[in-house]
Amino acid sequence: MVKIAFFQETLEIPENVKVTLEGDHHIRVKGQNGDITKNFSHIRGINVSIKGNKIFFTTNFPKSATLALIKTVVSIINNLIIGVQTNYKYISKICYSHFPCNCEVKSDKREIHVINFLGERAPRKAKYPENVNVEVNGDDVLFIGPDKESLGQAAANVKRACRIRKKDPRVFQDGVYLYKKLLGDEIIWEIT
Repeated sequence: MVKIAFFQETLEIPENVKVTLEGDHHIRVKGQNGDITKNFSHIRGINVSIKGNKIFFTTNFPKSATLALIKTVVSIINNLIIGVQTNYKYISKICYSHFPCNCEVKSDKREIHVINFLGERAPRKAKYPENVNVEVNGDDVLFIGPDKESLGQAAANVKRACRIRKKDPRVFQDGVYLYKKLLGDEIIWEIT
């Protein structure tokens, strides 16, 4: 494979979004739907700079892993730019077969409580990140926010809190499962 001496990737910043570089690799994206700061201190060997309405990612003599890392960081920042313009929405379904369970949001503790899961007296608890708004609408749990990673982590925390042990997983399929992802009102991903 031919060696590359210099590699540069650019990302355009829309007019209604403000992107700033704080410190070495802390990138802050601010828009109408939120303000997110991401720490990219793990991207050693990659120079990040902002000139005008473009973000530049440059590196000298990159290996294939470095090129993949640049593409990943560009994708994450692009998702943040889209998210601060139009919120993402992840929807999970509360599924049960015998014991009817439901969810409650404790916003002061930033926790979701799954009540009466498999007839248990104590609720199962899951934490969710700061920039995520959680709503319960019937059997649906809605995670709304500008950061895809935080929404996915919140949905995964609730799913993991409802993990069933020492029972046959083919029979006991109760839980809170992610089934739909939206960007504004447009469906990105859905299980039908």
